[in-house]
Amino acid sequence: MANVIYDKKHDFGTLSTPATGTFPNILNLGETDAERMTVDFHCSGLAGGTSLTFAVQGSATEGGTYAAIVTGAAITLADLNAGVYQLPIPTTKFKFLKVALTAAGTFTGGTVQALLNTYVGK
Repeated sequence: MANVIYDKKHDFGTLSTPATGTFPNILNLGETDAERMTVDFHCSGLAGGTSLTFAVQGSATEGGTYAAIVTGAAITLADLNAGVYQLPIPTTKFKFLKVALTAAGTFTGGTVQALLNTYVGK
């Protein structure tokens, strides 16, 4: 399930012509528990590459060392352009979250936006 409207405070940012690296924004969860939330990836017009692998990383402090919380499977180019990809966040003790991606192949165009989906469902 996805939110119909995303809050700009939950935006990890957008990458154009994605390459291996991290999205520009770090989210401060404060006292919020991200369990059962997802990071939603909206892909548009991706071309040239083979696949992307997304990972959510966390840290106890904003400038601290980030550790992997969850890493998804490699998603093929066709599947990325077909719709929203969601990566569920497991229970975590970290207060700060950022999102990284690993690109297979060289992407020649398109964008990827990463957003925290706060809908936790039932």
